Amino acid sequence: MGHAVDTRLTAWAAGLVLGLAAWAVATAGPASADSDDSSTAAAHRAGKAGENRARQAAAARARTPAVDDVTTTAVSVTRSGQSPFVLSGGGTGAAELSGITYAGGTTYYAVGDNGATSIWQLYTSLNLTTGRIRSSIVTGAVEAPELGSDSEGIALGPQGDTVWVADEITSTIGEFSLISGAKVGSVAVPEIYRPANVQANMGLESLTYGQGGLWTANEEALRPDGPLSTTEAGSWVRIQQFTGPDLTPAAQYAYRTDPISRMSPFISVERSGLVDLLVLPNGAILALERELGGFLPRFRSRVYLLGLTGASDVAAVPGLAGATFTPVTKTLLWQGIFGFSNFEAMTVGPQLSDGSYSLVLLSDNGNGELAQRQDTFTLVLGGVGAAPAPVPPGADLL
Repeated sequence: MGHAVDTRLTAWAAGLVLGLAAWAVATAGPASADSDDSSTAAAHRAGKAGENRARQAAAARARTPAVDDVTTTAVSVTRSGQSPFVLSGGGTGAAELSGITYAGGTTYYAVGDNGATSIWQLYTSLNLTTGRIRSSIVTGAVEAPELGSDSEGIALGPQGDTVWVADEITSTIGEFSLISGAKVGSVAVPEIYRPANVQANMGLESLTYGQGGLWTANEEALRPDGPLSTTEAGSWVRIQQFTGPDLTPAAQYAYRTDPISRMSPFISVERSGLVDLLVLPNGAILALERELGGFLPRFRSRVYLLGLTGASDVAAVPGLAGATFTPVTKTLLWQGIFGFSNFEAMTVGPQLSDGSYSLVLLSDNGNGELAQRQDTFTLVLGGVGAAPAPVPPGADLL
């Protein structure tokens, strides 16, 4: 969902939150000396020449077997020791970015929910020892006229030259060329996700591709599945898998979001929902939850490891509220509280020198409401256990 707050936040509350929110980056850690920003010129040098090499690496990484149950107990997420890093717009006008996917090297693609018909190209350079960000900038865009007005999720295709994009308003998933921007395909989204079933713009928010399958989920409960999140309970959402060469709908799983920690007297838009999914190189799946709540409203981000073994396929269940089924299990790996960073997207970044992987998060600046920032942020993924992806000679990973 795009905006985390609305104009109903009073001026007094806004001042209070802005004055006190700095303390709320509790688990993000301090900024470090190696997070210095490189020049815009350096970012552009990684553009076109590195793009083809990046796509080759992405394609090699994506050619993997179908999803199976994997041993995921060793997966861990830890801090890189760096605070959220401001993503420079590079004069492109990119804003309200809410979905990100890694294309290899220093290249990422992102989409936003502000109606722009652009697939944004990002240059993000990491220190491959610590996983910390050295530079992060939007370098350009692929114009995609048929892109929807509320793009919330993006996933790189297996050949590295297309992306799938999920639109929340229309409950659709389209495939777009990164060369021309043309729409080249679509995915048959089950009828349960149709716009009439979506509550309060809480529809398709997640998108990830890996191990031969595509996955999506709604942010909070669909109308047939019960109420939205409250302080008493989270809401039921549906995680949908697509498989096969045509990415036809396969299994569908029920997932319970966290409740809202506390309502605030200063806003009326508290929420807690699932904002992204991510298939890891070993087939494990992570979920990113985002909460807006607390007496002084702040954003809480949580990364969970999902367990699908034994979970019911609920594709044929007309309504989850009151139904009998076994939901997906979830194990908390990391959480952070932020005053200005509304993280709505995540992707696996480059592998680090010790064999772990970077986990790159992206925040939506919400049109600047409550001084929200457009940030990138890194965590470190351990225990993924996959072999390093082939890297073309000369690829710039620094």
